[in-house]
Amino acid sequence: MTQKEKFLGISTYEEFDKRRDEFRGLSIKDQEIRAHAAAIFPKVSDSKEELYKNPVGSGKKLWE
Repeated sequence: MTQKEKFLGISTYEEFDKRRDEFRGLSIKDQEIRAHAAAIFPKVSDSKEELYKNPVGSGKKLWE
C-alpha cells in the first residue's frame, strides 16, 4: 500500500494527526490528495471579532 493510498484511507483529522509522520513526504500538488485533505482538515472560522484588545486607559499598544 502506497503512502497516498494510506492517506486517502483515513477519515478523520484525529487519525491523520496520530499518523502525521507517515505522510511527511506526500506531494500537496496532487489534486486527489488536496481534495481529501480539504475534506478531513478542520475549517477556519470566519469570525470577525477582535481576539486581543488593548486594555482601556493603558496607553500601551500590544505590538510595540
